[in-house]
Amino acid sequence: MHSVRHWLSFFVGAVIFVLGLFPLIGWPAGVADVLKSSLPLAVLMYVLAFGGLYVIVDSFFEFTFHSGLGITTLLVGLVVFGLGLVSILHSMGAIAFGFSLPAILYYILFILEGLFLMLGCFVMD
Repeated sequence: MHSVRHWLSFFVGAVIFVLGLFPLIGWPAGVADVLKSSLPLAVLMYVLAFGGLYVIVDSFFEFTFHSGLGITTLLVGLVVFGLGLVSILHSMGAIAFGFSLPAILYYILFILEGLFLMLGCFVMD
């Protein structure tokens, strides 16, 4: 039986997945336009970083039965969290180096995060 932790991972993953999918495909038109115009890049950076951290935490629960998938999830989470964290720290002036990702890459990373979180629902202990 799946616990609350499993379903929470699934629903958080579904929300992050939708945040990335709707602006890319432009459907539904009203929702996609609102997501593209009203979510500033700063909010996307924070969602990306916290989503990556959630994927990292989720990956430790996947190690029990599916170590290969757990390692893959951990690596994806570390990369996504690192990208989000560097973007946030650079925007605050805390670090000198940085980069700015175009919004389309944020949406693609959201889709990737969402898929791994939803997959984690079914393979956790």
